[in-house]
Amino acid sequence: MKNKTIRIASIDIFRALTMLLMIFVNDIPGLGDTVPHWLPHAAKDEDMLGLSDVVFPCFLFCVGLSIPFAVKNRADKGDSPMQIFSHISQRTIALLTMGLFSMNSFAETAKAVGIAPQWFKLLSVVAFFMIWNVYPKAEGTAKKIFAALQALGWTILAMLALIFVNQATANDNQLVSCFVSVGFASGAQYVFQYLVIAVCALVPIITGFLRSRNIFNLLKNTIIFTIIFYLFLFKGANADGLAGLRPGWWQILGLIGWTYFYSAVIFLFTKNRFLPNITAWIFFTLLCVAANSGLAAKTGISGFIPGNGSFQSLAFAGIIASLLMQRNRNKENFGKLCSSYIAISALMFAAATVSHKYFIISKLQETCTWIFYCISISFACLILIYWLTDIKGKKAWFDIIKPAGTSTLTCYIIPSIWYAVVSLASVTYPEFTRSGAGGLMKSLLFAFAVIGVTWMLGKMRIKLKI
Repeated sequence: MKNKTIRIASIDIFRALTMLLMIFVNDIPGLGDTVPHWLPHAAKDEDMLGLSDVVFPCFLFCVGLSIPFAVKNRADKGDSPMQIFSHISQRTIALLTMGLFSMNSFAETAKAVGIAPQWFKLLSVVAFFMIWNVYPKAEGTAKKIFAALQALGWTILAMLALIFVNQATANDNQLVSCFVSVGFASGAQYVFQYLVIAVCALVPIITGFLRSRNIFNLLKNTIIFTIIFYLFLFKGANADGLAGLRPGWWQILGLIGWTYFYSAVIFLFTKNRFLPNITAWIFFTLLCVAANSGLAAKTGISGFIPGNGSFQSLAFAGIIASLLMQRNRNKENFGKLCSSYIAISALMFAAATVSHKYFIISKLQETCTWIFYCISISFACLILIYWLTDIKGKKAWFDIIKPAGTSTLTCYIIPSIWYAVVSLASVTYPEFTRSGAGGLMKSLLFAFAVIGVTWMLGKMRIKLKI
């Protein structure tokens, strides 16, 4: 009998709501100062928590929420810990690759190599769908076509990266010296990150070969590994000139990838035990405090983990929430779950109040105060959604945004396609949608339209899944 995949309605809906808001807040920066001050991101040195500053942390909380259920689903299907680790590695590589290309699609980098950033973005996204689309199970010719599409996707990414390599080495004339000066010489933290990426790329190859003993697949995967290493070899363009592809800031998808990797791998070994996972949360939170206080920079540990533990702290808060949910999923235990969530929310609010005396609330600085407030908000929102959907059975209220919770990656990618097309076609919105209330309404309708397109693509069997 096939094991049934566990899905909790409130987790999908919480993820869908955060994605809806993420698309909305990402669309409002073009409205300028005509929107309420509490909607956009607060400035880096501003002591404030805007709506935009809460959305990404809530999404990382959702990442943590999903990990225990995802690991359990794979274990129930018979996957060994090494196979699960291999799956985690593949997902990490996919997210980091997408983050790398998303970061380098901005005008400064693309302009330096003579390609319009819009075309760079479109070609990258097309390659993403070719590589990571959910292809139906097929045999014969159809299977070969799907394999060819994936190979073409990797080829497109490799060719886009080649533009950077050619330009970066044109001035230096030495591939090796360019790599050393751009990569390893930038700091030990990058060496560490490259090693993690190499492990993530190699583990699936090794486990896949040991499982199938297929030489052809080994050769194919080795070629893919070579391309991956090649993609991550360089860093990017800046005010001083071009230096190849840049993972200096991993963009949202890359940051999600790093958060997911550390959180999922640690959970894989801690399993469903509360104490080790709470310890992990404390460790990453203290790492964040060390970064806020300057201690991490003084001791040389800053930057080894992107976000300096702040993102993993949010994810492990989600993992703890998930473990509590697993133990109290029956309606009879709702009171216990509700009390636990409210207590944690109140505790985090109190921690934020205390830490606020020493550190400002700042998403851009990734302060612990910001983390504590966002965890408090996440627990409070989750228990409300859980009560509405899993206890009162009102999940149908959220059907209109359901695709954002089940096809989240597709939903996140679609706006970048639209922005590129609009820019290339020189499309302008009506005047009343460029500012104020009209602009906010346009951004909200745009978010719902993106979810609608995600739903339609799903019906056409076009869906990103890693």
